[in-house]
Amino acid sequence: MSADNKFQFLLEKIRRNKGVDFSLYREGTLRRRIDSRLRTTGCEDYLEYVSFLNRNPEEYDRLIEAVTINVTEFFRNPETFRAIQQKVLPEIIKQKKGHAKNTIRVWCAGASYGEETYSVAILFLQLLREKNADYDVKILGTDIDPDCIAKAKIGLYEPNHLKAVDKNILNRYFSREGSSYRVNDEVRQLTEFKPHNMLSDKPFGSKDLILCRNVVIYFTKPLQSFVYNLFAKYLRPGGFLVLGKVESLGGYAQGVFETVDNKERIYRKV
Repeated sequence: MSADNKFQFLLEKIRRNKGVDFSLYREGTLRRRIDSRLRTTGCEDYLEYVSFLNRNPEEYDRLIEAVTINVTEFFRNPETFRAIQQKVLPEIIKQKKGHAKNTIRVWCAGASYGEETYSVAILFLQLLREKNADYDVKILGTDIDPDCIAKAKIGLYEPNHLKAVDKNILNRYFSREGSSYRVNDEVRQLTEFKPHNMLSDKPFGSKDLILCRNVVIYFTKPLQSFVYNLFAKYLRPGGFLVLGKVESLGGYAQGVFETVDNKERIYRKV
């Protein structure tokens, strides 16, 4: 069996056993991260790694984490969150005025351990308090890795995850537990976490804001188009999309999205 066939056999093994389809990920990036796991486990090739997975099924979770890179922190890229705070959330509140429904729905796709989801919740709490407004806000955080979702629900973080958190926010929205910090109930009540594969699982209902940062960069162009189409379908007219700084809608934005902040990769559905 050739090296390429062994690689495809491994991908099919992962898909069958964990329901995760890596076949449309950028192959170069995918191979580098899988090869790193081969070196760590002492496997010579992909076929030997398949045998290793058979003997050590817990390795699947380590592999998925290595491929999807769950590295994040609260208010990661603070300038992006400032732009969301100044240009996105007030506009959403403005659009809701006069509507019979006072619901605001947000989706954080690729939420990792929940830091981004909780960060958005804190921004909403600050804005609603400032405007003395009452809205039914629910922020859904999803990730392909169930272990990430389980940790997000716990809401307990080491200090290195909170480097960009202002001291006043830390004191108001977090409680100290030993050397760690737990998100307060006021924030948690705005959030919900679910394991979800955006490429294969059933999408969610209409959203006012979708954040999907540093995820689609690892996808092939056809897969990126699929995801952007998905976001366009499930964003209500006037809803906002926030991507990672190295990601861009490119030509896809024409006629579907308008640019709100090009530097921070914020778009609005027309």
